[in-house]
Amino acid sequence: MTSNKEPNEYLSKLESLPSLTGRLGIINLSTDLLINDHVYICFSELEKYIYGVLSQYSRIMENEQKIFSKIEVSNLITQLRLDEYYYVLTWDKLRRVFEILKKEMNGLLKPPSRLPDGFKDDYAQIKKRLDRLFNEHTKPRNKYEHPTLNISQVGNLQGFGNSITDKNGNITVHVGDEVFANVKKEHVGRLYSLWVEFIDVFIKHFTEKPSTAKLLSIKNDIERNIDEIINEYNQLLKKGEIEEAQNLTIRLSKIEIHLLTEGCPLNKDVGEKIYFILFQASETHSNKPTKPHKNKTPSSTK
Repeated sequence: MTSNKEPNEYLSKLESLPSLTGRLGIINLSTDLLINDHVYICFSELEKYIYGVLSQYSRIMENEQKIFSKIEVSNLITQLRLDEYYYVLTWDKLRRVFEILKKEMNGLLKPPSRLPDGFKDDYAQIKKRLDRLFNEHTKPRNKYEHPTLNISQVGNLQGFGNSITDKNGNITVHVGDEVFANVKKEHVGRLYSLWVEFIDVFIKHFTEKPSTAKLLSIKNDIERNIDEIINEYNQLLKKGEIEEAQNLTIRLSKIEIHLLTEGCPLNKDVGEKIYFILFQASETHSNKPTKPHKNKTPSSTK
């Protein structure tokens, strides 16, 4: 077993991940309002279990690091195995919810369908990619639910429940017989990326809203570079370039409001940093010396 010292990025992201279902809202796919409501419920449940996968992956990575640090190893290994089990179950629940959504969508796509042709093509492509990902997690669930406790044999080596972590942090866990569960960062990354694309297919064809991918790109860029932005603001103040500093804060404030309005708010820490420099900017502006006005000598009357 090798150590993976890569930062647990999903652990820090979980608190600030936006509700993409909330962005989408209830869309008008059918004249039957109950169908529209049911589709929204499916989206909401999908998102819940997608974030559940991210949460379980984060817990697994966190406990992996603790095991390598030799802190309460026995208890942590037990917790890790349970987390891996729940990780597999969450993937399976996610797949089953997706099957319910697909069944509802199949009914809406039957001729004569009122859905746009462009949507049909986009939906078919993203559905195929999600199906491919979900199907990679079917066998481990079945073996977990119907255990045989049979050992695995590779050459002369025998074992049960063994776990291997590669240099990239991917974990392979023996479930039973020749069935193994895989915990891969690549799977988790693909899942969230495909979820954004899936939501955007519906946003593109049934709303006037900007794409989620574009908003998340802006959000991530600001969150990643907020300290550099603040440093730039402070440097402008030191140079006495007050107007340029004010313009920077105005642009930043507009972006922050836009992201909030569109349902992709900046995380709390970044928001607080922005509010702080906005407060500084207002103080600087109020204390800015005004240029004296020259008194005009009134012209003498003739």
